[in-house]
Amino acid sequence: MTHQPYVGIYWTRPVPRAGFVSLSADVDIAANQSLTIHYQRDLARRHVRVARGAMIREIALLELAPDRASQEAVMAIERLVETSAGDAIFLTVDFSHEVNWRPHRFLWAALPVERRQALTPDAMLIDGKAFNPSLHFRAWQSDDEAHRAGKDNHRSLLLAALAGREDRSWTEKADHLNGVDLRTHGGKRWTADNLRKFIGPASGDGGPDKALRT
Repeated sequence: MTHQPYVGIYWTRPVPRAGFVSLSADVDIAANQSLTIHYQRDLARRHVRVARGAMIREIALLELAPDRASQEAVMAIERLVETSAGDAIFLTVDFSHEVNWRPHRFLWAALPVERRQALTPDAMLIDGKAFNPSLHFRAWQSDDEAHRAGKDNHRSLLLAALAGREDRSWTEKADHLNGVDLRTHGGKRWTADNLRKFIGPASGDGGPDKALRT
């Protein structure tokens, strides 16, 4: 008996402020790093079992942009299509099915229309716990909004940490903040340039630094 071959394609976005900026190439390891990847993997594998097919390949992708779909993943998908069996069906999850959440037109455009199958993001159990992707993404959206609203508080925290160092260069200030593990509002390391842009308006002329000193 011949089983229909399937290829699972799973993707998510980075969350720098939470330290999530990399993803394993091993799908099962990636599923432990990202609940979104875990969900897509389990949903696709369930579909393949029900269809009595065979999952022949899987790929997990991490987008470069935290707030939009981008084209960086297209080359990886194109290579996947070129090297997969000619009759394989490519499985993705259509998160935009209900609320236009996370559409990925670049990913879908790289897949042959006649061999592309987008799964509906239904709720399911993950490790024995109920998971509803719609609620999950709404929670992340609320968290992102709260995070963006906290920029002023973050700026105040930085200024307090830099008290007494007003006459230091921006490079020295950035090194100090990195040394005490106070990162940017997005979770990255400080540089003289991004620190000057972030707190400059709150500290008058931004201190005595000029380009020569940084």
